[in-house]
Amino acid sequence: MAKKINDDLFEGSAMTFGEHLEELRSALFKSILWLACGLAIGLLVADQAMDAIQKPVKEALLQYNQKRTLLRLTERLKAENGGKELTETDKERLEKIAADNTWSPEIIYIEPTEVRRIADLKSQPVDPAPEKPADETPAEGETTPEETPGNEHAVPSSVEPKTTADALEEMAIVPTTQPVPMITWKPVETSLTALKVEEVFMIWLKAGLVCGAIIASPGIFWHIWSFIAAGLYSHEKKYVWIYLPFSLGLFFGGAALAYFYVFAPVLDFLFSFNLSLGIDPDPRISEWMSFALLLPLGFGISFQLPLVMLLLNRIGLVEVRAYTEHWRIALLVICVLSALLTPADPLSMLLLAVPLSLLYFGGIGLCLWMPGRKAPMAPIR
Repeated sequence: MAKKINDDLFEGSAMTFGEHLEELRSALFKSILWLACGLAIGLLVADQAMDAIQKPVKEALLQYNQKRTLLRLTERLKAENGGKELTETDKERLEKIAADNTWSPEIIYIEPTEVRRIADLKSQPVDPAPEKPADETPAEGETTPEETPGNEHAVPSSVEPKTTADALEEMAIVPTTQPVPMITWKPVETSLTALKVEEVFMIWLKAGLVCGAIIASPGIFWHIWSFIAAGLYSHEKKYVWIYLPFSLGLFFGGAALAYFYVFAPVLDFLFSFNLSLGIDPDPRISEWMSFALLLPLGFGISFQLPLVMLLLNRIGLVEVRAYTEHWRIALLVICVLSALLTPADPLSMLLLAVPLSLLYFGGIGLCLWMPGRKAPMAPIR
């Protein structure tokens, strides 16, 4: 009699296939509840999140605008002084004034005749006449303010208003002499643009969702690790308490590194090309949002490298000797991955490749500290 084939892949484990599915359903449902609660909190702080997301690019735009106006000012002053450049002391003073006050020097051209006209103006206070009812007529022998002798505010009815041509000539709207340059300082205002009506709302909603996912991430990761631990032996479940906080710390550490230390030099590097080519940047909020999320996310995921190395070693797939002998190839792979996970500029690639290289050697030390077991499959040597 033919023997019945048992198709239960989990027969030898502590849980059946159906129990694994039930555990997965429970973990997903609880993770969704965590995400919903995080989204509710994230929408409350979405405005602050939008300000935090825009802060790096606004600071970079502020520095760009100050550098651009200072460059134009020095070029203009150099032309006015017969090719003589400003001294380094003067440049440093101008840069310090601009940086301390968020000001930007601007050159405007003013007509000398207009300056003299404004200087010759004399303020003449006008005493308002007492109001009279509209139907009130002056009594017999009473004179109106216009008829009062010696009234300096009287407006003779015979004086006709100036024509438009006379006003234009007096105000020097049409220059009669060569305008002269004048330096002024004005506050620098930076902002991002939106080309669609619903774009800002969608970005606000996305910011709330991202904040909610970050807030709920400990609970979500906990249920994911709990589902994985359900398929482990009892003596292996203790590693959840080790890997979970380690994984979260590496992820948030990579994201924080990107936000606080990578954004500023990368934006300064990219805007330097706008400055050299004379093309002013006008970033959109949606494009910057994608950039601001992609870079920290790439850093956070790539910082899981030591855990991946430890996992491969503990299951016996890769020996520590393979990590130490092929470190040159590993650094090459790290550089390639850094180029794929970051924008198309060499600075951000280097800022990711350097810490990943250090984490690679840190992963080797972690494998030596927590050595793995031999696996049935042939390990990579």
